[in-house]
Amino acid sequence: MASFPPSILDEDEARAVRLVALALLADAAAHRERLTQPGDPEALHDFRVAVRRLRSWLRAHGGTLARSAPKRAQKWLRRLAGATNHSRDAEVFLGWLAAEKGALTDRQRVGAAWLLKRLGAQKSAADAEVVVEVARDFERARELLEERLLHFELRMHVHDGARVTTFAAAMATLVRSHAASLRRRLESVRTVHDVEGAHRARIAGKRLRYLLEPIVPHVPGGSAVLGHLKRLQDALGDFHDAHAWQLVVADAVERAAREEGKQLAAEATLTAAATPRRSRARSPRPGMLAIIAHIQERAATMFEQVQAGWIGEAVAPLFDGVERIAEALDLRARSGLEIERKYLLHALPSPMPEATIQEIEQGYLPGERLIERVRRVRVGDAERYYRTVKLGAGLVRTEVEEECSRELFDVLWPLTEGKRVAKRRHVVADGALHWEIDEFTDRALVLAEIELPAAGITCEFPAWLMAAIEREVTDDAAYVNARLAC
Repeated sequence: MASFPPSILDEDEARAVRLVALALLADAAAHRERLTQPGDPEALHDFRVAVRRLRSWLRAHGGTLARSAPKRAQKWLRRLAGATNHSRDAEVFLGWLAAEKGALTDRQRVGAAWLLKRLGAQKSAADAEVVVEVARDFERARELLEERLLHFELRMHVHDGARVTTFAAAMATLVRSHAASLRRRLESVRTVHDVEGAHRARIAGKRLRYLLEPIVPHVPGGSAVLGHLKRLQDALGDFHDAHAWQLVVADAVERAAREEGKQLAAEATLTAAATPRRSRARSPRPGMLAIIAHIQERAATMFEQVQAGWIGEAVAPLFDGVERIAEALDLRARSGLEIERKYLLHALPSPMPEATIQEIEQGYLPGERLIERVRRVRVGDAERYYRTVKLGAGLVRTEVEEECSRELFDVLWPLTEGKRVAKRRHVVADGALHWEIDEFTDRALVLAEIELPAAGITCEFPAWLMAAIEREVTDDAAYVNARLAC
């Protein structure tokens, strides 16, 4: 699969999602070419996985891709994936059955041979169907997607410009929602009979894995999380396969019984005509019934593994790792953007909850479009210094900040004369967020700010703050600190 530089996380979501989709499409096309090469037994498997990765990505980002991923293209890919499923299922069962023959008696191996012959014929038919589906559905899906994914529309406001979501921010939200879906589905798997629930959990795990794969090199613990998801997928897949195989063999037992009935009827006719009777072949049914028993044992063993490794507290390391990835994506998204709401207060809230007090002096260097600020922050006896560059206004702004030395601050501070602000900041925790209540010490003004993880998130006012709020001033240029500076 194609790799991407770390900077893709800072791209506009609309562009980054399409770049990954195009790479996944190219990957599937490369594996499709391998299908025409003789002597490549892994070609079909690799092509099937590539198509699934592509389908999963298009599905996860459907809202962003919109018309770039037409429904008819996704329908063609879905039909193609269904065709490859039959071949894959037959291949896996045939491999297990061939290995299991050694645990059967001579009489039972008759049933195994009967199954191997018929399932082999079914796999050959399924492989032929895949060739037809590839020639028809993949090529037209590829052509349509290559055309549509190369372009996207960007809406811009005449005053605010383009409010875009970074790929990192979008992925943080999607990673959490996919993880929540997986958690719910795993919680529904309680007994060995919860086959459908286990199947849904496996699909949810696979979707989370495919979502993470393009960004794994650029997030902490990404490879470990992928390893967890792969093992979960294998365990749930083995459990589901065992139940599916029972149905396959049970159907084969019925078919064998019908064939034996026809043979007995034919023998009865031959006997009535006094024709010498041929020796009767041994029945495959005892062997197939033994195979069902072996499969049931496998299903029970697989469920024990699922229960021990992926149910309840056992799955905590996986979800902890996923949350660390989401937090890293949040941090990456916020590193270049400041998303905050600002409110004018009547006065300092009273009573004020427990807060961290910061004494702040900040000044602004000369500039037109670019706002550069230097700040001194005192907390108790400790002092720290910061240099910040801002661009834009309103809810979403570009902000890049770094800590600087006292020496650099002393050099830049004189340049801010006439453009300074002094305030006492009360930082109050509110769950995962923080309210900053700025009590200006050089004028009668109190403002409240809260920084949000995404522009679409709304904040709820805590009871201690509600009575002090006069109005929101997020988009009021008069309350921008650089304007207030004097």
